[in-house]
Amino acid sequence: MEDELRRKEALLRMTGNLLSAILEGLGGVDPETRSRMMEACGEACAREEFWGPAIDIARRIAEEETDLDRILERANSEFLWCGKWTRENDTIICPCTECGCLLANQGVVKMNATLCLCSRGWVKTIFETLLGKPVRVDLEKSMGRGDDVCRYVVYA
Repeated sequence: MEDELRRKEALLRMTGNLLSAILEGLGGVDPETRSRMMEACGEACAREEFWGPAIDIARRIAEEETDLDRILERANSEFLWCGKWTRENDTIICPCTECGCLLANQGVVKMNATLCLCSRGWVKTIFETLLGKPVRVDLEKSMGRGDDVCRYVVYA
Protein backbone atom coordinates (compact mmCIF):
# COMPACT_ATOMS: atom_id res chain seq x y z
CA MET A 1 0.00 0.00 0.00
CA GLU A 2 2.80 2.42 0.92
CA ASP A 3 4.63 1.59 -2.34
CA GLU A 4 1.47 2.35 -4.29
CA LEU A 5 1.11 5.71 -2.54
CA ARG A 6 4.75 6.59 -3.32
CA ARG A 7 4.22 5.58 -6.94
CA LYS A 8 1.13 7.79 -7.24
CA GLU A 9 2.93 10.71 -5.59
CA ALA A 10 5.85 10.29 -8.00
CA LEU A 11 3.46 10.11 -10.95
CA LEU A 12 1.68 13.28 -9.82
CA ARG A 13 5.01 15.06 -9.34
CA MET A 14 6.19 13.93 -12.79
CA THR A 15 2.92 15.02 -14.39
CA GLY A 16 3.18 18.42 -12.70
CA ASN A 17 6.76 18.86 -13.87
CA LEU A 18 5.78 17.90 -17.41
CA LEU A 19 2.82 20.30 -17.41
CA SER A 20 4.97 23.09 -15.99
CA ALA A 21 7.51 22.54 -18.79
CA ILE A 22 4.75 22.63 -21.41
CA LEU A 23 3.36 25.84 -19.92
CA GLU A 24 6.80 27.42 -19.91
CA GLY A 25 7.32 26.35 -23.53
CA LEU A 26 3.98 27.82 -24.58
CA GLY A 27 5.28 31.18 -23.40
CA GLY A 28 7.43 31.14 -26.54
CA VAL A 29 4.63 30.67 -29.09
CA ASP A 30 2.60 33.47 -30.62
CA PRO A 31 -0.01 34.96 -28.25
CA GLU A 32 -3.02 33.90 -30.35
CA THR A 33 -1.98 30.23 -30.45
CA ARG A 34 -1.06 30.24 -26.75
CA SER A 35 -4.41 31.78 -25.81
CA ARG A 36 -6.42 29.40 -27.99
CA MET A 37 -4.63 26.33 -26.58
CA MET A 38 -4.96 27.38 -22.96
CA GLU A 39 -8.60 28.43 -23.32
CA ALA A 40 -9.30 24.91 -24.66
CA CYS A 41 -7.67 23.57 -21.48
CA GLY A 42 -9.95 25.80 -19.40
CA GLU A 43 -12.98 24.46 -21.23
CA ALA A 44 -11.82 20.90 -20.54
CA CYS A 45 -11.39 21.80 -16.87
CA ALA A 46 -14.96 23.14 -16.75
CA ARG A 47 -16.10 19.70 -17.92
CA GLU A 48 -13.98 17.86 -15.34
CA GLU A 49 -15.93 15.84 -12.79
CA PHE A 50 -13.95 17.33 -9.90
CA TRP A 51 -15.86 20.60 -10.30
CA GLY A 52 -19.27 18.96 -10.36
CA PRO A 53 -18.68 19.28 -13.43
CA ALA A 54 -18.97 23.06 -13.51
CA ILE A 55 -20.43 23.08 -17.01
CA ASP A 56 -23.39 21.00 -15.77
CA ILE A 57 -23.92 23.37 -12.84
CA ALA A 58 -23.88 26.31 -15.28
CA ARG A 59 -26.42 24.58 -17.55
CA ARG A 60 -28.73 23.95 -14.61
CA ILE A 61 -28.51 27.56 -13.44
CA ALA A 62 -29.14 28.80 -17.01
CA GLU A 63 -32.23 26.59 -17.29
CA GLU A 64 -33.62 27.80 -13.96
CA GLU A 65 -32.76 31.52 -14.00
CA THR A 66 -33.10 34.43 -16.43
CA ASP A 67 -32.29 37.39 -14.18
CA LEU A 68 -28.57 38.26 -14.31
CA ASP A 69 -28.38 39.20 -10.63
CA ARG A 70 -29.93 35.86 -9.67
CA ILE A 71 -27.55 34.02 -12.04
CA LEU A 72 -24.56 35.71 -10.36
CA GLU A 73 -25.93 34.99 -6.89
CA ARG A 74 -26.21 31.30 -7.74
CA ALA A 75 -22.81 31.23 -9.49
CA ASN A 76 -21.26 32.68 -6.34
CA SER A 77 -22.86 30.04 -4.14
CA GLU A 78 -22.64 26.97 -6.40
CA PHE A 79 -19.18 27.22 -7.98
CA LEU A 80 -15.89 26.62 -6.24
CA TRP A 81 -14.02 29.73 -7.41
CA CYS A 82 -11.44 32.20 -6.17
CA GLY A 83 -13.65 35.25 -5.75
CA LYS A 84 -17.12 36.77 -5.93
CA TRP A 85 -18.78 37.76 -9.21
CA THR A 86 -20.41 41.19 -9.23
CA ARG A 87 -22.15 43.25 -11.84
CA GLU A 88 -20.71 46.60 -12.89
CA ASN A 89 -22.86 48.25 -15.57
CA ASP A 90 -22.59 45.99 -18.64
CA THR A 91 -19.78 43.85 -17.28
CA ILE A 92 -19.34 41.10 -14.73
CA ILE A 93 -16.24 41.44 -12.55
CA CYS A 94 -14.37 39.07 -10.27
CA PRO A 95 -11.21 39.92 -8.35
CA CYS A 96 -9.40 36.94 -6.87
CA THR A 97 -6.88 37.19 -4.05
CA GLU A 98 -5.81 33.58 -4.59
CA CYS A 99 -5.35 31.59 -7.78
CA GLY A 100 -8.51 29.93 -9.11
CA CYS A 101 -6.52 26.96 -10.48
CA LEU A 102 -6.55 23.92 -8.24
CA LEU A 103 -3.38 22.57 -9.88
CA ALA A 104 -1.47 25.76 -9.02
CA ASN A 105 -2.98 26.06 -5.53
CA GLN A 106 -1.98 22.51 -4.68
CA GLY A 107 1.54 22.96 -6.05
CA VAL A 108 1.13 20.49 -8.90
CA VAL A 109 2.15 23.09 -11.50
CA LYS A 110 3.97 26.37 -11.17
CA MET A 111 1.80 29.44 -11.55
CA ASN A 112 2.70 31.58 -14.56
CA ALA A 113 1.07 33.94 -17.05
CA THR A 114 0.34 31.15 -19.53
CA LEU A 115 -1.53 29.12 -16.93
CA CYS A 116 -3.78 32.12 -16.26
CA LEU A 117 -5.11 31.83 -19.82
CA CYS A 118 -6.52 28.44 -18.85
CA SER A 119 -8.55 30.05 -16.07
CA ARG A 120 -9.75 32.67 -18.53
CA GLY A 121 -10.98 29.81 -20.75
CA TRP A 122 -12.79 28.27 -17.77
CA VAL A 123 -14.53 31.58 -17.04
CA LYS A 124 -15.45 32.03 -20.72
CA THR A 125 -16.94 28.53 -20.94
CA ILE A 126 -18.94 28.95 -17.74
CA PHE A 127 -20.34 32.38 -18.60
CA GLU A 128 -21.21 31.47 -22.18
CA THR A 129 -23.19 28.59 -20.69
CA LEU A 130 -24.75 30.69 -17.91
CA LEU A 131 -25.79 33.48 -20.28
CA GLY A 132 -26.52 31.39 -23.37
CA LYS A 133 -24.43 33.58 -25.68
CA PRO A 134 -20.82 34.30 -26.60
CA VAL A 135 -18.87 36.45 -24.15
CA ARG A 136 -15.44 38.05 -24.11
CA VAL A 137 -13.31 37.61 -21.02
CA ASP A 138 -10.39 39.87 -20.19
CA LEU A 139 -7.87 39.07 -17.52
CA GLU A 140 -6.92 42.61 -16.48
CA LYS A 141 -4.64 41.54 -13.64
CA SER A 142 -2.98 38.22 -13.00
CA MET A 143 -0.93 36.80 -10.16
CA GLY A 144 0.81 34.67 -12.78
CA ARG A 145 2.07 37.92 -14.33
CA GLY A 146 3.16 39.26 -10.95
CA ASP A 147 0.05 41.25 -9.94
CA ASP A 148 -1.24 41.02 -6.36
CA VAL A 149 -4.69 39.81 -7.55
CA CYS A 150 -6.36 38.31 -10.58
CA ARG A 151 -9.16 40.40 -12.06
CA TYR A 152 -11.54 38.86 -14.58
CA VAL A 153 -13.93 40.99 -16.62
CA VAL A 154 -16.76 39.34 -18.57
CA TYR A 155 -18.31 41.34 -21.40
CA ALA A 156 -21.70 39.90 -22.27
